[in-house]
Formats: sequence, C-alpha cells, structure tokens
Amino acid sequence: MHSPTNKPLYRRRVLQSSGASLVLPILSSLRAFGGEPTALASKQSDTSLPPRRFCCIFFPNGVSLPPEDHPDHQQWSWFPHTTGIDYRFNRPLKPLAAYRQDLTILSGLSHPAMRSSIAHITADSFLTGADSSQFYTNSISLDQLLAGKIGQSTRFPSLTLSSDGGVGAPGRTHTLSFDAAGRPIPSLSDPRSIYDRLFGVQGQSNEQKRQAFGRDRSIMDHVLEEMQSLQRGLSAEDRRRLDEYSESVRTIERRLASADRWLDANPPEVDPRDIVLDVTARGDAQDYIRAILDLMLVALQTDTTRVITYQITSEDAKGIGDRFPTSLGLPGHHALSHGLGHPEGYRNWAKYDEFLATQLGYFIGRLKATPDPLQDGSLLENTLLYYGCSTSRTHLAANYPLILAGGQRLGFRHGSFRTFDESKVRLSDLYVTFLQQFGLDIDHFADSTRSLSEVLS
Repeated sequence: MHSPTNKPLYRRRVLQSSGASLVLPILSSLRAFGGEPTALASKQSDTSLPPRRFCCIFFPNGVSLPPEDHPDHQQWSWFPHTTGIDYRFNRPLKPLAAYRQDLTILSGLSHPAMRSSIAHITADSFLTGADSSQFYTNSISLDQLLAGKIGQSTRFPSLTLSSDGGVGAPGRTHTLSFDAAGRPIPSLSDPRSIYDRLFGVQGQSNEQKRQAFGRDRSIMDHVLEEMQSLQRGLSAEDRRRLDEYSESVRTIERRLASADRWLDANPPEVDPRDIVLDVTARGDAQDYIRAILDLMLVALQTDTTRVITYQITSEDAKGIGDRFPTSLGLPGHHALSHGLGHPEGYRNWAKYDEFLATQLGYFIGRLKATPDPLQDGSLLENTLLYYGCSTSRTHLAANYPLILAGGQRLGFRHGSFRTFDESKVRLSDLYVTFLQQFGLDIDHFADSTRSLSEVLS
C-alpha cells in the first residue's frame, strides 16, 4: 500500500468563474499535475483620483527600418529621421499625422536582459520586464499592477484580448497579461463572446448567475477540504506551494464576491448593432481589428473596465493574425519580416506597418471624439494608450518601436519624437512613470533604475 507522500495525485479539481480557473498545484511530494499559482491580491481602489484608464496594443515581428543606403530609407522607415517637435512622419506612420499633438513616438527603449535573446520570446516579457534570457520565466505584468490599483471600481478589473485567444505556449503566448506568479491570463478573441462577457448574455437572470456562483463556491469548498488533507506528509517546499495555492483560492473568493456585488447593478445597455460582431480573425483584417477596437472603446465609455490589453497577434508566425497582411495582398507578417532580400521587401513590410498605424489612428480618433462620461475632457485625454512591439530590425530585441497617445489629464505631454540612450535608460523606467501617474506609490518595476519624467508635462 502506497503512503500518502508518494501516491500519485491524478485527480484535478478545477474552478472556473469570472474568467479565472484553479487546479491543484504541482507538489513534488505527490507527483501532482500542474496548477495555477497565486494571483495578485486585490487592493482597494483609490477614489481620491479621478478615473484613469490604460490600454496597451501590441504587434509582433518588428517594423520596416531600411538601412541608410537603401532607396526606401527616406520614405519607408518606421522611425522618423529627425527628433524633437519638428519631426516628419514617414509613410508607415503617416496615418497618425492628424493626431500629432496627441501622441509621442519613442525610440531607444527596451528590456536589456532580452536584447541578446531569441527575439520571438520577447513578447511574453513586453509588459513584465522579466528576464528569460537564460531560461523561461515571467512575473506580473504592468496592466495587472494597474488593475490591482484602479480595477476594483469597475465590473471587470481588466480585459485581456488578442486575435488568437487563450494563452498559447511559453515564449509564444497569446496574451500580454500575467498574474503575480508570472502565469499567463487567458485572452478573449471572438467579438460576440467579448460583447456577451462585457454586457451580459441575454436570457440569463441574476438568480441563475447566483446559482452558478453557488456551484463555484461549493467546488471551492471541496478544493479547500482536499488541500487540508494534503497538508500531512508534505515537504517544506510543497507546503509553501500549497500556501500559494491557498492565496489563489482566496483571490477567487474575492472575485466571486465582487461579481456577486455587481449582479444587482445591471450592465450598461449597449446596442450590439452598433458594433460589427459577426467577424472573425480569419476574415477581413481591418473589419476584425476595428471590431475589437470598438469593443475596447465601449468598455471604457461605459466604465465596464479601465484596463485593457490587446495583442494583435503572437510572435513567430504562430497566430492567426500572422495572415492579416494577406488582406492587403501581401505575404504573412512573419514572411514580410524575413523578405528583405526581395526588391520590394522593405516597402511591403512598411505597407503593413502603415495598415496597423491606420487602425491605431482609427482608435485614437474615436477616443478623442468621445466625451468622458465621468469627468471633463475626452476619453483620450483620460486614457493612456500604449502601442508597440518588442522587436525592431528583423526581430532584434532592442530599440522597440513605441508610441504613447492620450493621457494628457494624467500628466503626459505629446507632440514630439523622443529618443533615449539604451545604455542609460530601459523600458521598465517608462513603466515606473506609468505606475506613478496612476497613483501607485512605487519607484521600482522589474529592472528599472529611475522614472522617465521626460514624457510628462
């Protein structure tokens, strides 16, 4: 008869609610299968600050940067050729010209630890700054820190979106968001499902939802009972991991309580006919991306959430969005980034950069034209929009192409192209500035060494 300390644990208890899931953790003493780690503990929102919002839009595979001696260098380089307020938009970013005073282009920022790594794994660390140069690891993402600060005043603390959905694989994740233990937070990708998640599925009463919460709590009770029985005979390391798991359960309990609290507050009434929901990532690229952007806008406008991430597609041609350039008659995105030996290679790549900038301009325009329902100014003025990629020249993980837009009422200043010395400044310094402007009492994030006040008024 096997003792409890070496009996394989083949049962998995799973709790799924409010976008979260739990399974028992890996315990070496029990040879258990994998599980979810602890998540960031909920924090009380700071009501002393006016509502502030954050959106991050990520694209993969770098941008067109023809060398100086190439005939396409002058017109088709993503970065402008002069810095300061007198810079000129090249073709890839020309669709943003109308919003010159609402945005800042940044160069010279990256995560130093990832500069010499395989560039395709850098998307996972874009918002975390984690060092996966030697072995894969991750940590909490910027958006989830913000959600812990400002997310408790809304129905959803954060919204995680991608064109691919789910989590993908380590190094090629389909999400930008990671919890406190560095585990990926699943993303949503289907516009109609996102709409139903945000604004409620027709025909389901509050009582039915409460019954579902009751089932979830019953499952949690069983999980807690099993955890108590597992305590005996565990090693010190396994007890530590079980304690982390207990915190995960408490996190889900808090989420259930929060969700139950929102049941009596009817979700905003949003006419689904105002958004094109019957599109997929396998169809027309612009129609799909704009459906996602429209949903992001409405989620902010109705104060359903104040923190959103959207990954246009994953790195290394692993996602559906790699095919988006085919809507323009171009090769796949990853193929574009490796087709520089073709006479039209840089120009074709830049045409897709221009397409993505067009979609960004569409979103900026909509945010700017939408009054903030909770305070003075437009949604754009009260939302920090962060756009970029974690690679530059054909997957070189340095000098990330980045754009900040909006957030003027949060203290951000725009109208220029700013360059930084990568030997002195790192991307995490910018993230410290973000966190501080959102009211977090923090002076360090990942490998930061300072804040980046140069982007502020």
